[in-house]
Amino acid sequence: MEKTRITIVAVTCIALFFLTNYLFRYLIGFSGLLASLVIAALIAVYMSFSVARALQRLPMPEERSRALWIYGGFLGALFAAFGAWMFLDGAMDSVTLATLFLHYLPYPALAHALLSERVVAKFLKNGGAEQ
Repeated sequence: MEKTRITIVAVTCIALFFLTNYLFRYLIGFSGLLASLVIAALIAVYMSFSVARALQRLPMPEERSRALWIYGGFLGALFAAFGAWMFLDGAMDSVTLATLFLHYLPYPALAHALLSERVVAKFLKNGGAEQ
C-alpha cells in the first residue's frame, strides 16, 4: 500500500510540475532560472508534506528512493527529450545544454533535500518521535 501512496505522490508532483510551470511562465510571465528554483522548491515542499501525511511516519529509504526516482526520472526523461528535440532542430550548443541542465537540476536536488528525515519530521504530528 505504501508503494501506491508514494507513486501517487510522485505522479502528483509531476502534474504539479506542468501546472506550475504553465502558471508561472505563461500566465504570470515569470521565467528564467529563478522561476525554476521557485517552482522546484514549491514542489519539493509539497512532496515532503505529502509523503509525511500519506505515510504518517518517516519514509523508509526505499520509499524515499522510489519517490525520487519516479519524479526525477520522469523529469529527466522529459528534459532529455526536449534537449534531443533542440539538437535535431539545430539549436543545441554547449551553452544551451548547460542552461537546460541548470533548469533541470533544482527539481530532483531540492526534492532530495526536502525528503530528508529532518524535514519530513516537521510535517508529522508527533515530529517523527516514534522512529
